[in-house]
Amino acid sequence: MDRRQLTHFLAVAHAGSLTRAAAHLRIAQPSLSHSIRALETELGTQLFQRLGRGVALTPAGEALVEPAARTLRAFEIAASTVRSVDNDEFGTLRIIGSTLWALTPLVPLVTEFRRLMPNVRVSVSDPEHRDDVLEQVRTGRVDLGLLEGPPPAGRFASQYLADLELLAVLPPNHARSVDSETPVTIEELAEIGLISTPTGTALRTHLDQRLDLADRSGQVQIETAHLAALVPLVLSGAGAALLPEGMAATAIEKGATVVGLAPPSLARVSLIWRAGQLDPRSRTMLTLAREFYGTVETDQSGEL
Repeated sequence: MDRRQLTHFLAVAHAGSLTRAAAHLRIAQPSLSHSIRALETELGTQLFQRLGRGVALTPAGEALVEPAARTLRAFEIAASTVRSVDNDEFGTLRIIGSTLWALTPLVPLVTEFRRLMPNVRVSVSDPEHRDDVLEQVRTGRVDLGLLEGPPPAGRFASQYLADLELLAVLPPNHARSVDSETPVTIEELAEIGLISTPTGTALRTHLDQRLDLADRSGQVQIETAHLAALVPLVLSGAGAALLPEGMAATAIEKGATVVGLAPPSLARVSLIWRAGQLDPRSRTMLTLAREFYGTVETDQSGEL
């Protein structure tokens, strides 16, 4: 039993005549008759009762109508889904990037992208480590990656987005709240007690680098894999955290004290993709990134 036979069966069932069904399908009547007989042979039962110039469904034929229609609809859905992947205005744009950069710079880009391409689904995943971004972009599991630090070269191309400042987030009513204009040092934060994500994550890497420079390696008092728990922990007075501008702004709204770090700590964020693998949906996103954040930095692929 195949798609062609089911299409022929339903055409005859709806037309009530082999002649009319053959005309509708634009095939020769003997070919249609052969297809129906082959289907009846395979199922081991008669599907139509011959009535002079027409045909009528047998009970077995009536039982097949709905399953046959469902099967053909499933074929159409499958074909439509596959076609949509190659349609510029449909399909999915897959991005992987740390939640740290979700507010800035990703949210404005995704918002404008959705306005321009409303039928495209946007899927954003959160990696555990920087290497996860590189691996998923390299293997094609995602279209674009959001990466902090020096962008990779070789098989990758990149688009600079922004240099985001990491700010010190302190508990409400902390002594520094009356002097939030004066930056704090990493040593001061270590004395308060630091809260961060696990070793190897983007945020922890930045914090560990600053602690190493201050000879305070390993001085993280609370470690949590849940990024969303950082601000609540700070608000409860459990310690201080180092967070990017977007998350720090949200923390201020909830009552936290936010001050700069001395010297400043910046995270350079770029969009990366596989060189030579830029589809129209990804190209639209990169064009927006260029408009939002300025000049393009790319490898030798020169895709923009």
